[in-house]
Amino acid sequence: MRILKYELEITDYQRILLGNQYAEPLSVAEQNGKLMLWAMVYDGSISEEWAIDVKIIGTGNRAEEDVGPKGFIGTVVMSHGLVWHVFADIRRNKSALRKRNGF
Repeated sequence: MRILKYELEITDYQRILLGNQYAEPLSVAEQNGKLMLWAMVYDGSISEEWAIDVKIIGTGNRAEEDVGPKGFIGTVVMSHGLVWHVFADIRRNKSALRKRNGF
């Protein structure tokens, strides 16, 4: 296993494709002015492909009802003053995805 980092776009929703590796999101932080997510990635030949679904909500913005505390990774105060609340969920990368971790 390894800890890897992924740069996040400042957008409501995005998907990080992992291929045949399973990962557990660990934390988020600002690094060099960019929003980053760190995850524990388990190497190996897993037969299914996985993805991390990420939702970012700015302070004061409306959250969808499917966002809950189980998927909360962290709050990041950026150097320019904006504050982001990041939620992540690991999913099978298939057209029909099963829900896990509360959203």
